[in-house]
Amino acid sequence: MGLRSDSYYTAARERIKEAQFLHENRYYILAMYISGLAVECILRAFRLLKDPTFDERHDLWRLWRSTELANVRGEFYHEKIQSSMDTVMALWRNDYRFRSEAALRAYLKKIGSDRGIRGDFLKFNSKTLYEAAEEVVQFGVNRWKLLKKK
Repeated sequence: MGLRSDSYYTAARERIKEAQFLHENRYYILAMYISGLAVECILRAFRLLKDPTFDERHDLWRLWRSTELANVRGEFYHEKIQSSMDTVMALWRNDYRFRSEAALRAYLKKIGSDRGIRGDFLKFNSKTLYEAAEEVVQFGVNRWKLLKKK
């Protein structure tokens, strides 16, 4: 039996808190993975409200485009959310759960996410991804609350 939309919603709220804890305690790789997972959960929650069948897997771009969140118009805040989604999509990969620290650092260098960063670029990217994911999840939570009031 598959998960319901409210299960994904609750998981998104839990995962984003866990990502913050992981980042603050220097578990940067896990923080990055869980940050993206939180976004995937909130997107799946909205996708399931629309259609219980989907095959987007871990493709955040397809999930994002298939939800009402991507189509909210006329809100200044939406531009910021789109920017946050772009950040999440640029920095998150589902395979982070399998990467060693050296492998993730090499990947971040490959995509140029180490350039211009003073200090630990893994820590910087973890924080950047977490903050962007938190914005997206909070946007979803706010929209969810509006939907449930109706």
